[in-house]
Amino acid sequence: MPPTARSIVTRRIASLYKKFPDFEFTPLLVDDLTERDAALARAIDHAVLRRWLSLTTLIDHATNRNVRKLDNTVGATLLVAAAQLMLMDRIPDHAIIHNAVEWLKLESKYSRATGFVNAVLRKIVKLRGKLVSQYDPDNPAHFIRNDGTAFELTVPIFKEGVGQQAGFEPASWLLLCSTLGEEKARHIALNSLVEAPKIVTIPQGTALPEGTTPHSNPLCGVLEKNIDINLLLKKYPNARIQDPTPMQSLDICGMLRPKRILDVCAGRGTKTKQLRSMFPSAFIGATEPNDERREALCSLSEEFGITVYQQGISGPSEPFDLVVVDAPCSNSGVFARRPEAKYRYKQKKIDSLVSLQREILSESFQVLHESGYLIYTTCSIDYRENEEQKNWLMKTNKLKCVNSGLTLPNNMPGECPSNWHDGGFTALFCRD
Repeated sequence: MPPTARSIVTRRIASLYKKFPDFEFTPLLVDDLTERDAALARAIDHAVLRRWLSLTTLIDHATNRNVRKLDNTVGATLLVAAAQLMLMDRIPDHAIIHNAVEWLKLESKYSRATGFVNAVLRKIVKLRGKLVSQYDPDNPAHFIRNDGTAFELTVPIFKEGVGQQAGFEPASWLLLCSTLGEEKARHIALNSLVEAPKIVTIPQGTALPEGTTPHSNPLCGVLEKNIDINLLLKKYPNARIQDPTPMQSLDICGMLRPKRILDVCAGRGTKTKQLRSMFPSAFIGATEPNDERREALCSLSEEFGITVYQQGISGPSEPFDLVVVDAPCSNSGVFARRPEAKYRYKQKKIDSLVSLQREILSESFQVLHESGYLIYTTCSIDYRENEEQKNWLMKTNKLKCVNSGLTLPNNMPGECPSNWHDGGFTALFCRD
């Protein structure tokens, strides 16, 4: 039987089912599908990964059992079908249920599995209720969708509040509330349900590329759907796929005139390209521990005049006037972009990240010129990764904080993407 969009997604989810959430959210392989089926497969896979726990809560109610204990093929079939029933309006219910049952006939080792899945999915259809145009975060019967609509369930199953609706595990939700307070935690939870737009940033005085709509920030544009990003960047080499918040994090050093810059944990080089645009005559070095991201960074080195230091082989050792540390973090300011971060937001994970951040900052301090500046930035809204690290840097390394700021992510489900921005933290230091 040739592969279909649903079969490829369900098989992939089945392979991950018992590992949740401890697996890499890698791109779905759709090489054997037509372009149309590949798009459908990606959409279903994306919906499942983003709403895994919200869907699990729904399925738990419909089955009266703990979904996580189901056989992986059965659990994956229910998740994939439920994602379509709740989030993808153009697919008829009967087609979703039929495809789920047919796939399970071939894949499951349990003879009664098809009857069980058929019954559960039909119960979900009855439970789903009517679609309302405006969600109510305080209504435990609302299944909130990213476009601001909601299914008004016939039973109020989200009795634990907006954190449960948004797909946070209880311990993660309590941690978020204790970190931010309940009002800001609610804001973060609802923002995490939004389909975060892809945003392109451009240099001052440059026209927005074709295929974008204006953003409230004049240096940004929202990419229209189905835009080929690689082609866009080839046509507009000075453009960057970058949210306004990380873009503006470097504004904090705009008044400086560094001759030597080091970008630590540079990823694929988005901020490195921005630094080159800001400081065209400076020497710019970059480090990146991840092999795949470092390879992408190296591909920019010749065009943008960047020296990429190889992990564990070469430098940097000479002092730098400006060191930029975009540290690994919990990504709690970008839950909408990183659903896996929402599932992994736990105390043990934060403790581990804080330790890693301090290790990176200590190493970065060693190459900071005696009159140099250091920028510390994260995609986190957690004070332990931000304010506490700022205070630690000032106390341990005798640095003075020149400026700092925390940004919460903006936009609720259904709001215009022209005002979107991620959350994050930035602090600028100099030697005291």
